[in-house]
Amino acid sequence: MAATKRKRRGGFAVQAKKPKRNEIDAEPPAKRHATAEEVEEEERDRIPGPVCKGKWKNKERILIFSSRGINFRTRHLMQDLRMLMPHSKADTKMDRKDKLFVINEVCEMKNCNKCIYFEAKKKQDLYMWLSNSPHGPSAKFLVQNIHTLAELKMTGNCLKGSRPLLSFDPVSFSFSV
Repeated sequence: MAATKRKRRGGFAVQAKKPKRNEIDAEPPAKRHATAEEVEEEERDRIPGPVCKGKWKNKERILIFSSRGINFRTRHLMQDLRMLMPHSKADTKMDRKDKLFVINEVCEMKNCNKCIYFEAKKKQDLYMWLSNSPHGPSAKFLVQNIHTLAELKMTGNCLKGSRPLLSFDPVSFSFSV
């Protein structure tokens, strides 16, 4: 029996076309094996697609913590950074006698990729360490002026939950030769 297609609006019935044979089936078995090898080579060279096709999730976490001996302005700055970055985690204060490589271990325990560490020396100088743990580069900055969000008196919470922006004062970068 031949399969027929129905034509709408009362037209004639049209006989369905026969499906074509694949080119692989039409070839002799020796050639079919050669094409299978070529297909395997192409599959090895092909770049695989993404593993998860769902919604992208940010899995980068930032650990924000400090050494002992910080003042209230630094503590408020740390709280503001935690509030602005939804992907941040907090930790307790680190002892001064601990070495800096301990930070990598703390980041690993907290499942964090990056770290912001505030180091207070003699309760006067404040240094901010930014690092990409465990193997990445790290940078040490001297913090001179701290302005918290309470002082800036921003209307609304336009920055809450957004990605932080780093801005520099042009006066601090004036070089004299």
